[in-house]
Amino acid sequence: PVTEDAATAFSLNGVMLRAVAQRVFQRPRAFSSASLSGKLLTGAERGAIERQDAAERLRDLPQHLPDSPPPAGAVICRSQNRPAASAGSIFPAQVYPGHPHNFTPLRHVQPGFSALDRAVRDVAWESRFDLLERRITPRYGAECPGTPRREIQDGLVNGVRVRPVQNPFVRLKPAQKYRLNTWQSRNWAQWSPTRCNIRGSRRRYRVPEDIGPYRDELGEWHPPRVSGRYKADIEKQYYMNSLPWVWANDYFQGKEHFMDREPRGLKRWYKREYRKAQIAEALKRADDMIEEYRKERRQVKRLSWVETIVIEFGGDQLAAPYVRQRKLPKM
Repeated sequence: PVTEDAATAFSLNGVMLRAVAQRVFQRPRAFSSASLSGKLLTGAERGAIERQDAAERLRDLPQHLPDSPPPAGAVICRSQNRPAASAGSIFPAQVYPGHPHNFTPLRHVQPGFSALDRAVRDVAWESRFDLLERRITPRYGAECPGTPRREIQDGLVNGVRVRPVQNPFVRLKPAQKYRLNTWQSRNWAQWSPTRCNIRGSRRRYRVPEDIGPYRDELGEWHPPRVSGRYKADIEKQYYMNSLPWVWANDYFQGKEHFMDREPRGLKRWYKREYRKAQIAEALKRADDMIEEYRKERRQVKRLSWVETIVIEFGGDQLAAPYVRQRKLPKM
């Protein structure tokens, strides 16, 4: 992947880069006096410093486009869209896992095939365990006041949601707060996609070993250790952490999009449109088809009286260069 920082570095001089580095890394914070006095920073202070650094880097970004375009088919990884380290994501820093456009096409993208069409038909090709590293820790904020409210933009392409994400702007009721504060399955600081709790239980289950049937040492098959009800709760935990349910049986096969199915109803409804498309395609080569038709009809015509006399008196061998050959259409 080609990072946007590397793409813009060709058009920036060293003076600007040094000025940005001095501003971001060397200026002390007003609220970080504890670190200067030798005390350790708390997690809240560390997060505030990281957010302030990210905001300053956003302001220092150049406003002009790079002179040299990135290579064709490269993934543009924008650092300003990447979540901060305090957000909880352990995915490599060069790719933002919450953005649906961060994938390289494995085949040629057809003309007229928009980014939305491509995103809704995209099929995973990476390993399940690589996809599980793209976790984004759930965060909660106050519900936005007023209407209308703009929905969260993660996982959206052209205003259409192409994958489920966790919505942080919710109104937490007392029952929801109790589950988040008490249940081990909602303890996001210690949550792991391969070792999950179920609802209010404190027992941890292995995923995917415990959600499918298993065989014992004698070869006997047994039902899953986790029933379908609690398996659905584990799937819900995946969605709350902005992860796809990678343990579905048809996850790597994909599903046919409903717009790609054969139309339902009377055949004449779509045969007429198919016929129109055939006519429009044939009109693009109308001149060549007319010329071929005229040549074919000219070859089918019978020989004239003069051509017949020439063949009778000169014979087929002598008259061949001067008399056309008649070709009858195949029946």
